[in-house]
Amino acid sequence: MLLEVFRKFLVLFFCCISVAFGQSTENLVTIELSQTSFSIERPFTISVIAPNSENRPTINFPDIPGFVKRGTSASFTSSEVENKTVVNQVVTQTYQAKLPGRYKLPPFSVTVNGFVARSEGATLIVRPTAAVASGPGATTLVTPATPPNGSAFLNLKASRSSIYAGEGVALSLAFYVADDYPYELELSFRALDRQLQTILKKIRPANAWEENVGINELNPIPVTVAGRKFREYLLYQAIYFPLSAQPLRLPAVSLWLARPRPKVGPPLAQPETVVFTSKPLTVNVRPLPPHPLRGQVPVGTYQLVESVERTRVSIGKSIRYSFAIEGEGNIATLQAPAAVTDQASAAVDIFPPKERQVISRDGGRVTGRKQFTYFLIPRENGPLPLADRFQWVFFNPRTARYDTLHSRIQLQVGTATAAVASANTGMEKQAISVSPGVSTPVSIYAGIDKLDSSYQPINGAVLVRAVANVLIILMLLGMLVVFFRR
Repeated sequence: MLLEVFRKFLVLFFCCISVAFGQSTENLVTIELSQTSFSIERPFTISVIAPNSENRPTINFPDIPGFVKRGTSASFTSSEVENKTVVNQVVTQTYQAKLPGRYKLPPFSVTVNGFVARSEGATLIVRPTAAVASGPGATTLVTPATPPNGSAFLNLKASRSSIYAGEGVALSLAFYVADDYPYELELSFRALDRQLQTILKKIRPANAWEENVGINELNPIPVTVAGRKFREYLLYQAIYFPLSAQPLRLPAVSLWLARPRPKVGPPLAQPETVVFTSKPLTVNVRPLPPHPLRGQVPVGTYQLVESVERTRVSIGKSIRYSFAIEGEGNIATLQAPAAVTDQASAAVDIFPPKERQVISRDGGRVTGRKQFTYFLIPRENGPLPLADRFQWVFFNPRTARYDTLHSRIQLQVGTATAAVASANTGMEKQAISVSPGVSTPVSIYAGIDKLDSSYQPINGAVLVRAVANVLIILMLLGMLVVFFRR
């Protein structure tokens, strides 16, 4: 009897272990909270990370007592894993505290693509500051919009009135209601969905790249317009990058809203329908200054972040080099740096890069990082400056000048590397002396015509996962046989 019980527990133990190791953690959704102790002028954020998600997920973030939702931003990272492009989505909700104090974020959960992520919540400590403590209790923003006659209006605005071709401009459509507006309005995405689709067809510029911020819910934001308190409902926001030097002309659009009853007084016999119309908007687009590459180079403010595995390398040995561009601009369309193809480039073989990018749309800007990872194989002994092999030209709209990013790394190829490696390993081998600038007699492509291209390497991760799944099935079948055999 004891032997039979022991055998059953042994089978269950191995089944649990196999299931634990056989489960894939690629699609685990995680929740990240920002700092829980902060001053009142700083926001609090909740970020949901959805790995291996091609499309941006729709997430219902929780409401926090004493906080106002300021807006949702999204970013994503893309990378190549096992020759497949993997996209990870990051959606961040921003909260603004109304007053200093101690607040409780209760435990909550979110569902993304069928996966549930849970958070234990937190205690939020909002510290006062001198500027906020002496002011009003509600946090307010100042908007450049000028209210027309009346207490509610629709406003279409741009972050800039004049830009260069290829430079980003944020366009937003918002509805403003004064705190003392005497009527109640029906504002919901469900009621406005059809109208917004028609409105967006009119205001979307035809010859421009769009980066949609994405608005999933209507949250009133307290703002001050011309000294008067309003509530702002952001309906649409996107960043556009014009592809040509043609002005962006946005026509006036109208929004129909139901006005069922006044706030004070008897209800209306029939609900009224009121129309709010925005003013037309024009954004001037200037052409880039004359340049041989005008119209072909990206526009934005960028900087180079580069890295290399090591600065000393032997002839015929590969080395990984990373050329990363980060800053503000149309990150998604950035191209790899142009490789120099003159006679000097014969000293090194440069293989096509692998790309990885991180894009964030927040605050009316598109920022991020695009990384190009190369494999380099030197073919000649001597110094190898990478600045002679790569160059990346762009136009900086802040300085109105063209600029070039180039590497500051120089590799040392040849004898010095062999001597250093021999000294570090303690091996008493005589390094082969090769004069600088002299090519090695053996090419890395020697014998390539004799290789069998039909041979396919075995993917270890896929093989282990398949074996684990088979073992799980066999052990489950064995467990069933053990329990039902008696």
